[in-house]
Amino acid sequence: MSSDSSDADDTAEIPVVQRTEVDRKPRIARTMRVLALPIIVVWLLIAIGVNVFVPQLEKVAEEVSVPLSPSDAPSVTGMKHIGEKFKEYDSDNLVLVTLVGDKPLGEDAHRFYDDLVKKLQQDHEYVEHALNFWGQRFTSSGVESYDHKAAYVQVNLRGDQGGAVGDKSVAAVRKIVADSKPPAGVKAYVAGQGALTADTIVVGDASLAKMTIITIIIIAIMLMFVYRSIGTVLLTMVILFVGLATGRGVVALLGETGIMGLSTFAVNLLTALAIAAGTDYAIFMVGRYQEGRERGWIAKPPITTRSPVSPRWCWARV
Repeated sequence: MSSDSSDADDTAEIPVVQRTEVDRKPRIARTMRVLALPIIVVWLLIAIGVNVFVPQLEKVAEEVSVPLSPSDAPSVTGMKHIGEKFKEYDSDNLVLVTLVGDKPLGEDAHRFYDDLVKKLQQDHEYVEHALNFWGQRFTSSGVESYDHKAAYVQVNLRGDQGGAVGDKSVAAVRKIVADSKPPAGVKAYVAGQGALTADTIVVGDASLAKMTIITIIIIAIMLMFVYRSIGTVLLTMVILFVGLATGRGVVALLGETGIMGLSTFAVNLLTALAIAAGTDYAIFMVGRYQEGRERGWIAKPPITTRSPVSPRWCWARV
């Protein structure tokens, strides 16, 4: 009997001390919980500071915008090489000032065209070169339509397409054309790739605010369906707004100081990423806290358990 009992003791399952998630309290998470109020205050001060003392991101992007075309692209370098050899221009920014008439263009349209070309050529700040083909008898047919109701002048501008100087050059040409007085039945337009790029940037900036508002409204509605709690939704939205304001402000500061260049597409992408990251972080934090509370934990363990600053969480986010 004694041998049987000893054999049973030997084969009995060895108790293993289970390490629960409550016992795991990362040091960083504990520090964040203890210093929760100062951390919140610091983030709020950063968000307020970069939005009060730094211009808005859209304004900074307009002032320091970078060209959309890569400077080392074969087409861009080839175009600039042609302009260099002919001593006409050194950018890829050009527009077509087009005259359109209700009837075939006559002498009054020619005089208006010549006067407009002179004004463009006198603007040495934004205009590099203007091809006055229609003003020469032997080249006029090359820039005139078959029905003789339209003609254009090619204008090379300073600054590359999409850049801050390039956009200002397009605006300067448009102002010259808008201030001119074409004859009756004739209208002048600014067209071409440079003008199209400038319009694309304006439309992108104008749609950014609408896109941001619609996205935030959709996120708030989805969170209300999931949490069914106004307080929880408001907490999540506060985290989202603080993250969005801080991210936009910091990038605006980097652009204002010349550390990095911006474009309208980069600003749109940054806003979308800031909204996504802020929402993801807030949902993760609230979800882990609610999960711990449902297990019967007190308030502190859910906060410190599996903190989103742990290496495992960071790897999961990547």
